[in-house]
Amino acid sequence: MNVKSVLLIEGSVNLLMSVVKLWVGISANSAAVIADAVHSFTDVINNIFAWMATNIANTPADKDHPYGHQKFEQIAVFGLASLLSIVAFEMLVGAYNRFGEPVEQNFLGLIILISTLVVNILLTLWERYWANRLESDILQADASHTLSDVLTTVVVIVGWQLAAQGYYWLDTVFASIVSLLIFYLAFKLFQRAIPILVDYSDIDPSTISDEVNNVKAVSSVIRVRSRTGANGRVADVIVTVDPDLPTIESHHIADEIEAILASKFNIQDVLVHIEPKPSK
Repeated sequence: MNVKSVLLIEGSVNLLMSVVKLWVGISANSAAVIADAVHSFTDVINNIFAWMATNIANTPADKDHPYGHQKFEQIAVFGLASLLSIVAFEMLVGAYNRFGEPVEQNFLGLIILISTLVVNILLTLWERYWANRLESDILQADASHTLSDVLTTVVVIVGWQLAAQGYYWLDTVFASIVSLLIFYLAFKLFQRAIPILVDYSDIDPSTISDEVNNVKAVSSVIRVRSRTGANGRVADVIVTVDPDLPTIESHHIADEIEAILASKFNIQDVLVHIEPKPSK
């Protein structure tokens, strides 16, 4: 089993769930259930984006992309977040337009919807297991998305049943709650993708400089830069040393700095540039 296989299986299940929920929503004339069906369909789109991004991200570095293709995963996440924002807005508008319309009870539909809830719970646990086993960030994010579908379905079932008792306005209220949950999910995805895409640094440069300055042979730290990469933290450091040091000693200093940054800040990709200390 690999990441793409997990996404393919999950996407197939999500497509089935979205079709089933849409049938229940139309049968019951429930905006909340239809909103849940749309949410499930966004899971399918998410799976497609993730599968494509994983395909590209695993492509080796080439002349046009010498640093690799890992950021394509984050581009896919950003695209999904944008799509979810649009879907959530459309659902809010649709829920408002359907305000007060009668909602019908459908016991067969209720049983089916509860069954989809159970399937989604099992799917979430299964994907989380493979995300941990394969150490896949994109599967972890996708499992969180599926978990949000579980929570959404719980809200929808409660709203539908209350609305079917004659409180029709509650269907719009719960459809709006689903929309807000999707907005929140989109926000969390933006929060995950944007820092990587814009090379955000979450470590104070002075903190890194203080640690590097503890290396005895380092005379000074000229520059420190770090960023959050698709595969973890990345940093480059420029330091000065005694100009009379042999090349092999300078190499050992660079190795020591790399080891310090890895252990103290979990920075596994470090570029150390060593310059001679300026004469007075």
